[in-house]
Amino acid sequence: MKVVMRVLLALAIVLLAYISWKSIQGPIDFNAEVNRRDQAVIQRLVDIRTAQVALRAQTGSYTASFDTLANFIKEGKIVTLVRSGDLTEEQLEAGLTEASAMKIINSGDERAIRAAGLWSDEKNAPQLVRDSLYSPAMEVLYPNRVRHFNPDSIGYVPFGRGATFEIGVDSLTTASGYPIQVLEVKTPYTVYLGDLDKRLLAQKIQEVLDRPGKRFPGMQMGSLEVANNNAGNWE
Repeated sequence: MKVVMRVLLALAIVLLAYISWKSIQGPIDFNAEVNRRDQAVIQRLVDIRTAQVALRAQTGSYTASFDTLANFIKEGKIVTLVRSGDLTEEQLEAGLTEASAMKIINSGDERAIRAAGLWSDEKNAPQLVRDSLYSPAMEVLYPNRVRHFNPDSIGYVPFGRGATFEIGVDSLTTASGYPIQVLEVKTPYTVYLGDLDKRLLAQKIQEVLDRPGKRFPGMQMGSLEVANNNAGNWE
């Protein structure tokens, strides 16, 4: 009987030690995993923002379709202005403008270019270069990750088990009466943290909801309610 009691006592001590360790280590492990997943979600939101800003510059508007955004990344072109050379003070004083100079240069008539004083003997080429360079969108937007970047995954939440980000596009009117387009992309914590400790996750969500003001319990970029220049709520 004494042996049984000793065994049970030893087991109880081990169990209490484990519970004590778990109460300390559990939150540490939880926070470490949350941070790892947060960073992945933030990076995806930054990638979305990068593509949306470029798309708006090209088309004049954001898109609420991740298929459209992915296609732009895969097939779109980003225009870069190549600029080289300037008019001299003497040329400007003589009434030559950049527009008139480029008209002569774009004619391709070397004799006319030389006659206008727009030929550079040093370069053996026209004095001014103003050209548009069209580069693949993915190479321009994600230059260091082209080989590993998958545009078709742009709308999916990392660790979200197939869930996509909530996305919306709308227009607001500023106080001065100027209309402005706004974008919002977000996902709740429950989407990509839902398989972690339920009690600790509930605490994390409640901490956000208890803060002053209207807070979203998740990761969010941009807003449909205020123009915030597509800022993220982690910034």
